[in-house]
Amino acid sequence: MKNACPLWALGLVLLTSTAAQATKIYSWTDSKGVVHYTDAPPPGQQAKEVDLRVAPLIGGAPRSVQVDNFNSLTGVDAKKEEEAAKLAIELLSPEQGSTLRDNTGNVVFQGQISPKPPTQYDVRLTLDGKAAPIVSNGLAIRVENLDRGAHEAQLELLAKDGTILAKSRVVTFYLHRASINPAPKVTPLPNKG
Repeated sequence: MKNACPLWALGLVLLTSTAAQATKIYSWTDSKGVVHYTDAPPPGQQAKEVDLRVAPLIGGAPRSVQVDNFNSLTGVDAKKEEEAAKLAIELLSPEQGSTLRDNTGNVVFQGQISPKPPTQYDVRLTLDGKAAPIVSNGLAIRVENLDRGAHEAQLELLAKDGTILAKSRVVTFYLHRASINPAPKVTPLPNKG
């Protein structure tokens, strides 16, 4: 009895598969160029019998298209152009000719990138001709214990591979700090007279 059920199911599958192969399918194209499929040939139309052993190709064979620049179609070039657009970096703080007063000698340099910063970038501060540590994806750099006097600062925008993308103008600023040496005492000279 256990073997009868699988044999019965196998017989049903074979019967339906032969019935499906006995069905004929016809195709025809109307005046607008639309292909129709039916199980009976339509009257007044020239229909072709479809061979069901081979899957019908819908929409015709794929065609190759000659493209001059594939990247322009996919938007890759536009993204590269956007990132490579003329970038500019500006040192906002300290301003040109400004005087800062900080007895600890701490100065925060603030920059701005325009038109739009790249997704990944580095910023390097050059202070008095010497490079400070690089900051990744940030525009604020803090320098501690800077000596008093005149200083020149410049920001450089760098790609992750170290390529310089833009430089700010050189800004001169002045730092005032209280002297650790006391001011000399003035001693009055005796009046000779």
